[in-house]
Amino acid sequence: MTSPAPESGRSTATVLLTIALIGSLSFASYSFWRADTALAAQKAVIEKNQESLEALLGEITRMRIEQSAVGKGPAALLEKLKVFAPLTADARTTEPDFQNAKKELQAIVRAFESCGKDVAWAPVTDRLEQVDPKTDFNEIKYLLEIAIRLDGPSGKQITKEVLQGHRLPFPRLRWWAADLLLSHDKPLAANLLRQILMTESSRGFDINRAGSGAVIPDPAAFSTTGFNNYVQRYIRSEDSKLEDTLLMLITRVEHDSITIQDSIKELAKRKCQRALPTIKRVYDDPPHSQQNPLFFQICARAVDEIAGKAEMAWYEEKLKTAPTDIVAKTLTAIIEKHKNK
Repeated sequence: MTSPAPESGRSTATVLLTIALIGSLSFASYSFWRADTALAAQKAVIEKNQESLEALLGEITRMRIEQSAVGKGPAALLEKLKVFAPLTADARTTEPDFQNAKKELQAIVRAFESCGKDVAWAPVTDRLEQVDPKTDFNEIKYLLEIAIRLDGPSGKQITKEVLQGHRLPFPRLRWWAADLLLSHDKPLAANLLRQILMTESSRGFDINRAGSGAVIPDPAAFSTTGFNNYVQRYIRSEDSKLEDTLLMLITRVEHDSITIQDSIKELAKRKCQRALPTIKRVYDDPPHSQQNPLFFQICARAVDEIAGKAEMAWYEEKLKTAPTDIVAKTLTAIIEKHKNK
């Protein structure tokens, strides 16, 4: 009797091992799928429970606030909002009272959400028609947040109009509207802030840059000081056109030095090679011919951050004509740093 060939035995073993391996992989894949499905279902349950708890908490908070107010519903909440909002801006408010006011304001926002759009939208928007952007600034901040939470699209539209300077005109309120949109709709905030940077400056609105059909902001909305606040918020928007927009900013003569230096710092942080010639140019010809040592230092450090040792000749050249000892020390430090490498 002849024994089976060794090759045949090995072939059978290979087939069996392959089948076992496929079976093991299939079982493992099935197990992972079951685990993922179970985790997804568990996550959905947790989220649903969280929503229920939030709604319950909002309802309990609303009832608690109503007990200490005259009236019920949105009217009572608006009454409390008018009481607590100013406390967060009053320098005389003690730290414990300040923290308590913040907690109460957060509770009021939550309570408004529990009321729902059908009940709360009209009172909130009516109040927004009555407020003064200068005297009721802190109350408006929360009213805008509440409006977005009650009705996202409509609330964002109101906040958009504030940011554009068409509604409740006040520079600080425009900056707050930008913050609010950054937290609720970053792409929308990016688009609006880019538009502001391209058409406005600390000098006001430039109709020639806006094009036909542009709606001019209310003059009370212009930021004659602090225009760089738009730059800071625009940077946070992470806009895909950020570098192009900032490059445009630093070439325009109407912009103030702080706006330009904030733009330069961000371009340097991003190591934007395209910005290098312009930064060197504005060092030689600063905005409004201001001889501000800080501005020269920012430009010199930006060139170093972008180009490093490759611009040694430029550092040495500018050291010869440094306008102040402070600028000279900055340039010397950059040169010594690269010489020691």
